[in-house]
Amino acid sequence: MVDEHAARAHNHGVDERSRARIDAWLATLEAERRASLYLLLDELCGGMDPSRHNPFGFLRLRAEFETSGELFGCTLEELRQAVATSLPEGLPSPQRPPSALEEIRARVAESGHPDFR
Repeated sequence: MVDEHAARAHNHGVDERSRARIDAWLATLEAERRASLYLLLDELCGGMDPSRHNPFGFLRLRAEFETSGELFGCTLEELRQAVATSLPEGLPSPQRPPSALEEIRARVAESGHPDFR
């Protein structure tokens, strides 16, 4: 997950022209839609499989977002950061049970990797 303070910091990786395009596009979206978009981008950037959100699957969804990033002149991470910055209520949390991979990551973060205990 992205640190909220880092996400709200000025995005130095995106030039002014790209930032203006992203801001113009985000201004057309409701806050709820931007929050949903942020969650998808966060999962894509974190290596999760968000295919449960899209019947075409992970690779198709990732390709769609990468094309969006190319149109705006930024990476997926920079697009995620721009969306995070546009959220007035702070960063959303997924409203679903954790995936098996998320559960494993949480367990390893809490008690360490089994191979290194």
